[in-house]
Amino acid sequence: MKLTYRVTLLCLLFVAFACQKDKAVTACIELDKTTVNAGDSITFTSCSENEWSYIWEIIGPDSATENGLMWNDRVFTRAMSVPGSYQVKLTTFNDFSFLGDSASDSTSFIVN
Repeated sequence: MKLTYRVTLLCLLFVAFACQKDKAVTACIELDKTTVNAGDSITFTSCSENEWSYIWEIIGPDSATENGLMWNDRVFTRAMSVPGSYQVKLTTFNDFSFLGDSASDSTSFIVN
């Protein structure tokens, strides 16, 4: 009898997950500040939906140490030391390890 319950439960779980409609992955960026002074930190947060993996990239002035670096956390904080205009880009994926469908968003901030 226990086997019958297990088989029934497995069938119900399979049907429930198989019938779920795939939800589209989105990318969304929240900054705790859009203007900071050199040496001050800024926090980057993903407000994305249906995502599993993240790639963050910051592009700033030629001498900015952040250029070429990437982060893969949902939230991270970074202090900028070089004044100028920066752009942050977030790419999200709906599968583990940067696989599956993706979405991107970008925004700008200023370091004085």
